[in-house]
Amino acid sequence: MDRFAKLRTDPFYRLMTLAATVVTAILAAPPAAPDTFVMPPTSLSDAAVMMQRTAVAAALLVVWLFGSIILTLVSGRDVRYSANELRLAPLHCLIVGLLALTSFLLTAVAFNYLVPYLIGTPLLIALGVFAILTKIYGMVAVFHAVGTLVAGARSREQLASRKWLRGDLAMSVIGALLLGAIRLIPVIGPIVWGLASVFAIGSALATKFGRREPWFLAWRPAEA
Repeated sequence: MDRFAKLRTDPFYRLMTLAATVVTAILAAPPAAPDTFVMPPTSLSDAAVMMQRTAVAAALLVVWLFGSIILTLVSGRDVRYSANELRLAPLHCLIVGLLALTSFLLTAVAFNYLVPYLIGTPLLIALGVFAILTKIYGMVAVFHAVGTLVAGARSREQLASRKWLRGDLAMSVIGALLLGAIRLIPVIGPIVWGLASVFAIGSALATKFGRREPWFLAWRPAEA
């Protein structure tokens, strides 16, 4: 105990604690207003925990960035169609997303009762895979929509004069970087990211992953 007390009074220990606190404050959150200021961590362990959480969040955002680049390169037109649907009918995508999340939850509960009968486990796995793929594709569409709203050209002349900020890939990268930066903000970031996830699922399902095809075939009577 005496040794730990001596360590806390060491100037080098205090300097390291202050440096870790400053770095954590810069990485984890932007400067706050005086009335909303949150006290920084008071110990080296608290600062280390916050830095680890920020590092994990940043690593996940890098994965999202690379995933959006790959998906946009593979299916750029489909992503653009879903992003256009999100920008033109955001309320429709929001409603579809909320209904889809409710349906996923209720379906998972129903499949959970089938687990003792062996068929429930593969059904739950299939539902989880479908939900994850829907979330990934939809988030890329949200990235594209946000990038288009922020850096999209307002006219054909403006688009023709650009050399870099044009195309589906540029819009997806800009949106991913912007939402990724917001995601690092405490309290506000998770709320914005969760709302974006609802819009993502809604846009993916509303456009059938950008294909704009009906989910079920329409019945037509046979022609004589």
